[in-house]
Amino acid sequence: MRPSAPLLPAAVSLLHVPLLIITLLSACSFTNQQPTAGVSNWDQQINSLEQLDQWQIEGKLGYRDSNDGGSAWLHWQQEQESFNVTLNGPFGTGTTKIIGASNYAQLQRAGHEHITATSPSALTEFLFGWQWPVEQLQFWVKGIPAPDVPKQSFSHNTDGTLALLKQSNWTLKFSNYEKTGNWVLPGKIKGQNGDYHFTLVVKNWLSEEISR
Repeated sequence: MRPSAPLLPAAVSLLHVPLLIITLLSACSFTNQQPTAGVSNWDQQINSLEQLDQWQIEGKLGYRDSNDGGSAWLHWQQEQESFNVTLNGPFGTGTTKIIGASNYAQLQRAGHEHITATSPSALTEFLFGWQWPVEQLQFWVKGIPAPDVPKQSFSHNTDGTLALLKQSNWTLKFSNYEKTGNWVLPGKIKGQNGDYHFTLVVKNWLSEEISR
C-alpha cells in the first residue's frame, strides 16, 4: 500500500485562499475610486472645467425634506463669481431670484422685500426651510467637486466621468452625461443630506466657450 500524501501543503494552500480573496477585494475597492481610461488625466479635466466660468443652464429643480417638497423651473446664469439663479414655481406668484457674488447675495421675490446675506445658501433657507448649496452647485453642475472643500469620497463611471461624490455633507449622484462642446457634462444630479433631497435635471447648456 502506498503511503498517504502529506497534508501540510494542501492545508497551507487552503489557509491562503481567504487572504487571496481579501487582497483581490481590496484591490477592486481601491481602483473603483480612480479615473479610468475614459479621462486620461482627471486633474487636468477638473482644471479645464474650473475655467468654464461663464455659462447658463436651463432645467428643472425638484426638492423635498421629511415634511414637504416641490419643484421649480430653473435658469442659472454664471459670470465668473457673479450669479443669477431664477426659479419659477411654487414660491408664490411671479419670479424668485437669488443674485450676487462671492461675499454678497440677495433674494428677490414678488411681493416681498429684498433680503440680503453673505452667502446664497443662507438665503435659500427662506425658500426651502433648509440651505440649498448654491456655492458648491456652480461646480457640481459641471460634474466636478467644489474646490477648496474637502472631498469625503468619490467614484467614477467606466468612461472616467464622476459618478458619486460626497462633499460638504451631501451625497451626490451624477448621470445622463452628454458631450457639449469640448466637455462632457452631467444632465442629472441627485443630492441628499440627511432628510434633505434635491434633483436637478439640466435641459440646456449655454456658454460662449461651449458654442465655439
